Amino acid sequence: MTTSEDIQGLTRRVELLAPAGHREAFQAVLDAGADAVYLSTKQFNMRMHRRDFHFSLDGLADAIEMAHARRRRVYVTVNALIGERELGEVRILLRQVADVRADAVIVQDLATVRLGREFVPELPLHASTMMNVHHAEQAVVLKSLGIARIIASRDITLHQMGEIGRLAGIEVECFVHGDMCVAQSGQCTMSGVLFGKSSNRGQCMKPCRWRYQLVRMDDGDALGAVSEGHLMAIKDLALIRHLPEVIQAGICSLKIEGRMRDAAYLHHLVKTYRQALDTYYECPSAYSLNSQLMEQAYRQRVRPLSTLTMLGHGSHRDCFDPSGCREPLVLGDGFREPDLAEQADSFRDRFPAQTTVGQRVELAVSVDGESGARAALDNGADRIYIAAERTQYGGAVWPLPRMIAVMDDAHQRGVRVGLCTPRITLAREWAETAWMLEQTQSRLDMVLVHHLGTLALARRRCPGATLIADHGFNLLNRAGLSLLAELGAGEAVLSHEAGFADICELAMDPPMPLEMHAHGPIAGMLMDHCLIAMYASPLGRKDVCRGLCRHVQFGLRDRTGQLRPVVADQHCRNHLLMGHDVGTLPVLDRLLCPGIRSIRIDGQFYAADQVAAATRAYRLRLDLLYRGEMNGVDWCRAWDDLVAASPRPLN
Repeated sequence: MTTSEDIQGLTRRVELLAPAGHREAFQAVLDAGADAVYLSTKQFNMRMHRRDFHFSLDGLADAIEMAHARRRRVYVTVNALIGERELGEVRILLRQVADVRADAVIVQDLATVRLGREFVPELPLHASTMMNVHHAEQAVVLKSLGIARIIASRDITLHQMGEIGRLAGIEVECFVHGDMCVAQSGQCTMSGVLFGKSSNRGQCMKPCRWRYQLVRMDDGDALGAVSEGHLMAIKDLALIRHLPEVIQAGICSLKIEGRMRDAAYLHHLVKTYRQALDTYYECPSAYSLNSQLMEQAYRQRVRPLSTLTMLGHGSHRDCFDPSGCREPLVLGDGFREPDLAEQADSFRDRFPAQTTVGQRVELAVSVDGESGARAALDNGADRIYIAAERTQYGGAVWPLPRMIAVMDDAHQRGVRVGLCTPRITLAREWAETAWMLEQTQSRLDMVLVHHLGTLALARRRCPGATLIADHGFNLLNRAGLSLLAELGAGEAVLSHEAGFADICELAMDPPMPLEMHAHGPIAGMLMDHCLIAMYASPLGRKDVCRGLCRHVQFGLRDRTGQLRPVVADQHCRNHLLMGHDVGTLPVLDRLLCPGIRSIRIDGQFYAADQVAAATRAYRLRLDLLYRGEMNGVDWCRAWDDLVAASPRPLN
């Protein structure tokens, strides 16, 4: 039955939000009909490669005055992750942005949320797409923290975005045109880990747009009809033909990407969307996109255009252009990762040994199956974490009764048990997580969470468990840690992009105990798209898949020959692992600062013998350090065994 709300949805006036990287572009998009403009100052934005772009404070004040004179709005991005020593600068910048009467500020870091709420409560806050809001529960918590609008994850559908807005009672903004990322927003650390240039701090080197070969991990043979090319080069988004669906989904603001584009390009693009929206509002029932407008958008394209996954149908293969023929700029074609042997000596010279005598640091091991769990228990783990994201390779299943038996065995040995929750929780994952918490809550000592939604869920379902804010929160400062502590977190893991200096600084006096990722693989990218299904078989992820990932281990090889594994989990998401695993055993004495309560071996993608070797080596090293023994033949032998057992080189 059609309701009055449905009818109102047809004619709800939406905001057309345009980018501007400099004054000429700002003037151009206003003249083209933008209702609002988003832009950046010279600090803490997501486009830091070009210092000649963006606005000085005086330029920002002039732009806002110009926009307000025309009854338009201006949103300022302060949406980079923030280091501990940058918090003072951010607080000053927020005050300056408020003083020039910006209409809102776009934020990513929880520290910026906290600083905004405390020091400029009059300034509306919008949650950046880098916060990866993909579930209504996240939006509910953000709203309670003072967020007025969310910019939804780019990996969910228009319908899902609308549901978030309706259930949370919050404004939802979405991208409708421009450059997109193949990885889940805020969950890509590849550029930061490889180059020290974080995609979460506006410095991405775009390794997703390099040329790769999809190969078998065992013999290096290339696979698939399209075995080489720009295999992760996602097309540009274009929803101009589908504006009615966007409006009727309940989206309040239609965002065009492109702060680095020139004024002429942006003027034509914004004008095209303005004309299309105005035509729709004249008579929604008679709306049909003018072919001339569509042709204008097509002629101005940078890359091939696609609706990607916004409409909830179509093949994931349609989202990519492996030819790379329209890639405007590729910042390299590969990178060979250094070995630990090349780094350990210089690291030990730069960082002093910590006083570890009598400091009891727990050893945690994450596992995705019974054999791995028992290997961890038999070799000295203090904690075992049951992973939420499990590899499809091998097709092993861990039934709940056997999982509970392992939990009970762990408790009998005095080992604590934690349950990891997924980084991405759409409807299926959310329901599965809630069910698992319900089935195991009496046996859980800890629950590990990656976003505000699962933090709230775990707090309700497992009131007696310690909640650990995992690396999905991208924590780099005490203000973010403090905010999570207020929301119920009892321990936290710093971002994978935190350097050793960051770890040591924050671990000296943290608002809550920290856990350090000490050993194991790092997922450089988490993708909703299945590269294996797209390129190694004639089918896409949403088709009836042959399940090649259950029988063959795949990887991407770059132009330098560096091989990086592609792991498909049970939800068919792809985890692109770094070519080297983390291994901190030789420098562990430099890292065990007073605030480190536990160190973790990420063994969820390891075989049982590899879990055993890693657990045994770190157990021995921790025990020696507890007794004040910095060196010893025994742990060196254990390290040699660990290196031999490792599926990849270590660094």
